[in-house]
Amino acid sequence: MLAGAQSRADVRLIDAAGGLSNVGLLQVNTDAGFGTVCGANAAAADVICRSMGYARGSVSSSPCGFYGGADLCGAPGSPVAMADLRCSGAEWSVEECSWSAPDDACMGHAYDTVVYCTASDRAGAPQGAVRLIAADGSPSIDGRGRPEILMESAWVPICSSGISSGAAAVICKSMGFSGSAGSTKCTGNGCGTVAPGVSELACSGAEPEPLQCPHEAGDDVFCAPSESIVVTCAGEGESQGRPAKESAPQLSG
Repeated sequence: MLAGAQSRADVRLIDAAGGLSNVGLLQVNTDAGFGTVCGANAAAADVICRSMGYARGSVSSSPCGFYGGADLCGAPGSPVAMADLRCSGAEWSVEECSWSAPDDACMGHAYDTVVYCTASDRAGAPQGAVRLIAADGSPSIDGRGRPEILMESAWVPICSSGISSGAAAVICKSMGFSGSAGSTKCTGNGCGTVAPGVSELACSGAEPEPLQCPHEAGDDVFCAPSESIVVTCAGEGESQGRPAKESAPQLSG
């Protein structure tokens, strides 16, 4: 453990706009002020999120420099609080975990840790959950991306074949967004490499989730990855296959 690095166990997550969020750049309060974390294990996310009042968390596998199409890395020259944060998951706060001093590679902020917190204590998303994938393959954080539905423990894209005008609205609504600008066919790398598992999605727009709309799935779907759809959702929602985004707890001064 890096002795004396922390004056308090305060942690926070900062989104692309610089505001407090339940998903974003992890920062830990040290004697030198808030600094980023250069790498963390999966159990550290649970400890971090519990210390902020959430039920559980996860560490993003996508780099901070292009997380959902946004750069969440720390600003050049800003502090790096610690490296290789390791927790068992039983700790009450980060200060009970172990870490090491950041090296020169960490100071460039390319390895800063991004964490997602949720108030749900479920270990996984329910069947029929929807998530959005950005063009680079990371979770979308701007409401635009390729929607995927969780079916039989696999995330499958949606084919453009037979899709109705109301489908995009249902897809976005199921993630907590207020509306949709419609759907388009994907292009280039934004199509991914997984073939759609749902097609002929004929939503009226009133259904609460896509699988409650008439559709075809499984062996009845004959679509290539290039036929996947992309949707643009409006308002605030949770596009990572989990319950709608929760408000971040307020930090005490």
